Amino acid sequence: MDPKVVAFIVIGLRSFTFICLLIALVVIATDKLALIDGYKATFNDIHGYRYVLSIAIIGLAHTILQLGFSLYHVLTQNIPFWNGLPQFNYYADQVLAWVLASAAGAGFAVTAELKRLVDENIKNAVGDYELFIPAVDQQESLIDDFFDKANIATAILFLAFLSMATLLLLSPFNRIKPLETTTQDPEAQAKEPTAPGAPSS
Repeated sequence: MDPKVVAFIVIGLRSFTFICLLIALVVIATDKLALIDGYKATFNDIHGYRYVLSIAIIGLAHTILQLGFSLYHVLTQNIPFWNGLPQFNYYADQVLAWVLASAAGAGFAVTAELKRLVDENIKNAVGDYELFIPAVDQQESLIDDFFDKANIATAILFLAFLSMATLLLLSPFNRIKPLETTTQDPEAQAKEPTAPGAPSS
């Protein structure tokens, strides 16, 4: 594949990663819960969601920096600072990709566990009379909206991970170079001196 085409694909993937991380950051940061009984909660009250937000911020900073390097390279055909920067960026991208995957996993797991606990508590509190108590149904709807919004942010974060994983596959440092095999010319082999007493073929 033409290096210029790869460079533009990389810029496109980094731009998509940036957009996903920005949306995930906004969604999780604005996720709030306010029940009719006065109870309030935000993403900041749940450690898993704080982790999602932190990784989104770190990913944004990394992506902006890498976008700058990529654009500079495409426009000038030069590598900024030092020649080892592309390889360093490749390993930095690897770290970010797996951190994004861990944040997405944490977000989904926390949401599923908390939602299960809330449903169990509501079931234990009102039993089979839930459908006959409008306030409980409204509370449950607000809680579901809170968790659904967190799931949306986590899913968008997972899209950012997929974009980073695709970018890593396109990196030249991901290509395994075949081992060099030494071959000898038959005529050169014939001219090589044989040791005394060695059997001749």
